[in-house]
Amino acid sequence: MTYWQGVLSRLSIPGVLLLVLGGVMCFAAPWLSRRVFKRWGERAATPIKVIGLVIVILSTLILLDFIPNL
Repeated sequence: MTYWQGVLSRLSIPGVLLLVLGGVMCFAAPWLSRRVFKRWGERAATPIKVIGLVIVILSTLILLDFIPNL
């Protein structure tokens, strides 16, 4: 087994998925706010970015094993 296979085998799948989801939410917040929240439009971009940031922080804690058994 190579070094990177050992590293990848220790990563938590929920942590990686949440990390990607949070990053996409932060990056695509203006587009998401226009598509999902048509009534509020661009005003919903900032709350979407904050929620994405919270998800990224939570996933980082999962990946660093501060939240065990996930």
